[in-house]
Amino acid sequence: MNIEPIVETSDDEIIKPLQPQQVITLFFQPKKFFSQSKNYHHQSIILIAYLIGIVAVMDRIDQQLLRAETTNRTSFLTSAADSWLSYWLWVLGVGIISATFAWLIQGWWYKKRLQFSGAKEADPQLARHVFVLQSLVVALPIVVTTVIQTFLYPNYFAAYNHSTVLGLIPIPFLFLSCWVSYRGATQVFNTNGWAKFWFLGLPILFYVLIIGAFSALTS
Repeated sequence: MNIEPIVETSDDEIIKPLQPQQVITLFFQPKKFFSQSKNYHHQSIILIAYLIGIVAVMDRIDQQLLRAETTNRTSFLTSAADSWLSYWLWVLGVGIISATFAWLIQGWWYKKRLQFSGAKEADPQLARHVFVLQSLVVALPIVVTTVIQTFLYPNYFAAYNHSTVLGLIPIPFLFLSCWVSYRGATQVFNTNGWAKFWFLGLPILFYVLIIGAFSALTS
């Protein structure tokens, strides 16, 4: 079956962003991806939003583990790292709730940034779709990396404490997602020059500060 993305599409063409070639195009040719139809496969968008929720829970567990290291204070979330079964039950279950918050709050913030960038009449639903798609650039590598770690370590706590190349894989995708987000915002919506600040400059600065703070705490 041919799954090559079609660049010249009609406005009602439904794009399936989880098709392998479409994923590659989104990651590495975002302008080409977003130049296609603005209609995206609904079930794919929902699944990607769920992945975002899963990653948010993973990040929350990491924060609690870091807190336990630096303050010797633990929470019920740190117990999720004791076995892969409890870890995956937590992230898959609570990920549903987390995905809902991401869809509502982060999707709203994406729309506000579009408005700050000149797209005053940005459609809220379409803004959330573009937000979800650019977030896939971060979420997918993290989920794939964690799945690989599941087969390499006895539990997540062991995986967390072993600094390997696997743990570094998601980092460049954080910055790549900023570029994809910028391309999505400027290709799909009628933005102005402020888009470079709201979708490139500010997110990149945020990630640099977060990575710097994390490195300082763990050194």
